[in-house]
Amino acid sequence: MLPRKHRIDLTRYSRRGLFEAFRDRDMPCFSLTCNLDIAPLLARLRVSGHRFFITMSYILSVAVNQVPELRHRLIDGDLYELERVDPGFTVLLADKTFSFCDAVFHRDFATFCADAERRIAAARARPDHATGDKHHMFFITSLPWLSFTALTHPYDAAYASIPVLTLGKYFQQGGQVLLPLAVQVHHALVDGWHVARFYEEVNGLVVDGGIPPRS
Repeated sequence: MLPRKHRIDLTRYSRRGLFEAFRDRDMPCFSLTCNLDIAPLLARLRVSGHRFFITMSYILSVAVNQVPELRHRLIDGDLYELERVDPGFTVLLADKTFSFCDAVFHRDFATFCADAERRIAAARARPDHATGDKHHMFFITSLPWLSFTALTHPYDAAYASIPVLTLGKYFQQGGQVLLPLAVQVHHALVDGWHVARFYEEVNGLVVDGGIPPRS
């Protein structure tokens, strides 16, 4: 079932001035990349056997949903907040192209993993390149072949308010294992402070081993 949404009353919206300043820019998005030390998470995954990408997708889903501004969407000119946003993955295919894969955020880790595994397998069996209404989602993509320090994605005005997260190739540096994580967001809805809060949420989950207890 799609998550519910409610329209935000701009007369009561504390960021109204910023919203109006950035909403109609030719390129209103900004992106940045930070490295995360995922050594604690990798240590736990070696014991648990869980897949890295699905576990990271769960972590990102928890973190995104913890930051209300990352659940804000511009839809037909109006500003909405969704009660929940779901992840969409890119799934690598045998011919080195990729499929889209629409998933659902389940707070329970085991449920999330099982559902994501099933959806990824279905995307490989029948690739999906549909671009319908996906405002209830955010996107996760992966470039496991290279590390990067900056990244931008194609811009589409209709879906500009949907956050895009990208995982790079992790690498050893001293006693750390660093993973590039890029974030692209719409500046009319999201500021640097909100992105910093998102990174803090992700880092907290990674330090704790990445798999929170059942809630």
